[in-house]
Amino acid sequence: MNFDPLILDPAPPSLWLDFQAERRLPERQPSVVEKWQRCRELGVPLHGPRPEDALDRGPTLAHRIERLDPLLACGDHLLERIAGAAARHDYSLLVSDTDGVIVHAAGGGAFADYARRVRLLEGAGWNEAVRGTNAIGTALAEGRPVFVRGNAHYARDYHELVCYAAPIRDAAGTTIAVLDATSSHLRADRSVALNVLAAAQALGQLLRTQAYARAGAQVTRALAHALDRMRGPAAVVEPPGRIARLNDAGRALLGGATSTELPAVLGLDFAQLASLAAAPRELRLPATGRDHLLRVEPIESDGRLIALLVFFEPVTRRRSKGAVISRASTRPAAPTAIDARKRDAFADLFAEDAATRNALTRAAQLAPSDIPIVLLAETGAGKELVARGIHRASRRASGPFVPINCGAIASSLLESELFGYGPGSFTGADRRGRDGYLRAAAGGTLFLDEVAEMPLAMQAALLRFLENGSFQRVGETRPQTADVRVVCATCRNLPELVARGEFRSDLYYRLKGATLILPPLRARTDLLPLARHLLRATAARGGVVPAPVLSPEVEAVLAALEWPGNVRELSTTLEVALVLAGRADSIRLEHLPPELVEGASAASYPTENDVQSLAETQSELVRRVLNEANGNVSLAAKRLGVARSTLYRMMRRYGLAPSQSRRS
Repeated sequence: MNFDPLILDPAPPSLWLDFQAERRLPERQPSVVEKWQRCRELGVPLHGPRPEDALDRGPTLAHRIERLDPLLACGDHLLERIAGAAARHDYSLLVSDTDGVIVHAAGGGAFADYARRVRLLEGAGWNEAVRGTNAIGTALAEGRPVFVRGNAHYARDYHELVCYAAPIRDAAGTTIAVLDATSSHLRADRSVALNVLAAAQALGQLLRTQAYARAGAQVTRALAHALDRMRGPAAVVEPPGRIARLNDAGRALLGGATSTELPAVLGLDFAQLASLAAAPRELRLPATGRDHLLRVEPIESDGRLIALLVFFEPVTRRRSKGAVISRASTRPAAPTAIDARKRDAFADLFAEDAATRNALTRAAQLAPSDIPIVLLAETGAGKELVARGIHRASRRASGPFVPINCGAIASSLLESELFGYGPGSFTGADRRGRDGYLRAAAGGTLFLDEVAEMPLAMQAALLRFLENGSFQRVGETRPQTADVRVVCATCRNLPELVARGEFRSDLYYRLKGATLILPPLRARTDLLPLARHLLRATAARGGVVPAPVLSPEVEAVLAALEWPGNVRELSTTLEVALVLAGRADSIRLEHLPPELVEGASAASYPTENDVQSLAETQSELVRRVLNEANGNVSLAAKRLGVARSTLYRMMRRYGLAPSQSRRS
């Protein structure tokens, strides 16, 4: 797959006329002529199709939208923010499926009326066979981003347009949609094109994150083994050949390479690398000129290959009686007297706030012990980062760190995921049985996030494990043991849950001896320094050097907000703002979501005493709005002023089954 954009700039007017009249063309022709020729062979009309010939507003369109619901739901916030920026620049923001049919249209600004006239709307087909050369259709035909301006479009009716499109690829590297921004050719702006590229990549990353989450314990075990426990070099490689992550030894070996040009780094393309899962292979790495034995472990989600774990074992050679003997060195490196990871255990956590620093200091003091720890903090406040710091500062730092979100796994599956299951334990189970997260975390740390969501029966099993280190796989009676340190976290009020009988008191008292409380972002005194730190870090990851600064107006808005999503919400807001800012040297108000700017003086976030009544009110509101919208989730989300993905989470939280609502 090609990630470099194909840029089709306007051609001399006479060239288009000569081509359409099939007159003799000059010997040296721009590349657009080749694209036009392809459209002529497809039989595309010179002025584009009649409106009724390329418009689908019936059940087929609903089916197309449903197929892309995972993308539209997880990318709702990002699409809304980019659409707002597009509208301010008089651009329409479009998402098409792989047939070139638009399934989502937003933005437009002053261009909106013209966009409707040329059928830039949901249900309109924009593949090359229908419309000729255009950004959406040509991006699908070429498998790469495409920028088309003016008369580079094949059909005469679209010569007044400028279009920027980029494919959106899922975790397997397959194109599943196209993101496009279109406006009048007089509004051509290359910064819009760059934002489309960045947004398409961000949406692909969201899909990869979801795929890893669905892959469950398999991915967790494999990644933990490769990137936490392994002292030898290891890498995660994603389709179509992106080195997504390296451990410390891998960075030392490959020089920190992250590249889509996999052959230049490893000497193999992705398919060749995947074939090594069946038979490890010894080869010389182009990046180092040294021989290594490559072992590969495939990572799958929903039956599709989403990544490869690659282990590099250095090969030592010596001559013995004239023969060359090859041996892969697998002996782990001897531990150093001072573990650098312990010195920097909490380096990922920025904290100038006194309460946060005190919590981190206590975490560092507790880390060397094996005492179970419970972290109390709101969602998005950084509980997992603290847990990782505790792991890195512990004597288990060389072992795996295995996180599990108890609220993200169905209660019926949680026990088998955590403890594993024996052969034939239930329908669909692996005939050989399977180990769970506890076994995957042996020798390291198990992080149980949202532990308050754990069913009571599971709480009893967890208490038993904390007391004597024993557990049983589902479907077996033979006890097993695992040397695991447990760190728990929750955003809920545990004493209230104990009083209501929803959380076992004996487990609570077993955990509460080592409790760390992380303050919410709205209570921290270092919000603006933290925002500047996050912006610099995000810019560095994206290669934006130097990083833009926050304008005084933006800092005032950030300081005034309540941030119910805490650090995670702040980080996401800054990440999107950085994309929308393009090459600007500062983040300005127009780069922030409008709802944040408007809500900068909103009422404060509810206290713990208000949480229960707020939940009841919110549950009733969601139920009522869904009923008023006849189950249309998109319409209900708009009336509630939240993203569709947020509404789906609220429905699950309050037991409102998706079956109660129709397809949005």
